[in-house]
Amino acid sequence: MPASLANGYDSFVADAVKAEELGFAAYGAPEHHFTYDGFIPFPLQALAAAAAVTTTIRLVTGAMLLPMYDPLDAAEAAATLDVISGGRVRLGLGMGYRPMEFDGIGTAKRTRGARLVEAIEVLRRATAEDTFDFEGEHYRYEGASLRPVPVQRPIDIWFCGGTSARAARRAGEAGLPYWLANSPFVHEYRRAGREAGWPEERLRVAAFKDVFIGNTMPEAESLRDVMLDVFYEEHILGYGYLVDDSGRHVYNPPRDHPMYTRFVDSLFCGTAEMVVEELKRYEALGVEAVFLPSPQRGLIADEIMPEFT
Repeated sequence: MPASLANGYDSFVADAVKAEELGFAAYGAPEHHFTYDGFIPFPLQALAAAAAVTTTIRLVTGAMLLPMYDPLDAAEAAATLDVISGGRVRLGLGMGYRPMEFDGIGTAKRTRGARLVEAIEVLRRATAEDTFDFEGEHYRYEGASLRPVPVQRPIDIWFCGGTSARAARRAGEAGLPYWLANSPFVHEYRRAGREAGWPEERLRVAAFKDVFIGNTMPEAESLRDVMLDVFYEEHILGYGYLVDDSGRHVYNPPRDHPMYTRFVDSLFCGTAEMVVEELKRYEALGVEAVFLPSPQRGLIADEIMPEFT
């Protein structure tokens, strides 16, 4: 059933309070436009409401679709939230993939990747420097300065999402911290970063990871199948989320298509012990944070998080 946007925000804010009470390190807001189901269109505004009722939890955009914005406008909004929250903002910045969003807002989808990389550099410099110039192919600023000045100088910024090796290489070549989206391209990212000459400390990795926890494997898989039925099959199959290695979007593939089966296989199903083992594998790869977009927060707080403190 479509959700009321107002009710969705009420739940979003209540969930932020609960996440902080449970001891989670961060709480996130996504972004999509022109949807019928109450999906948040402006994550920074939603996180401002969460900031008002929390004190310690980090506030994360996951992902804010930066090519939809003028970069300096986005920097002002992020800096404002950083001030309101006392320096708790982390920006996961994605390029977007749904044609209707680019058409509706009136911006080019074709150039979104190049614009994302330029815009991230604008945000980094705007939140770090008193005054800056920037000359890119898509954005140009002279003598620009940011008000308000954020608490963090700069705000923590991540290249977010991307389901192809091409996206991983783009992040690595630009030397940007990379927030993977259920994809296995850590090595491609780091290889591209090293070949571009970036120091190892610049090549930071975080990850989204869908997990479905049951007492048995069939129970966990049944939870995954419900999510596939009510959410993922529409959003993954219908909107071009899947991208092949040449950068082409895959629309409405059959369910045995290798891109779709790879996505389904990335949705981790298992017992709590198996999830801990999987997350320790990520930890061994040098992944510094994992975002778990799961309704099973209480179970994760009780049985997963104590293994990582």
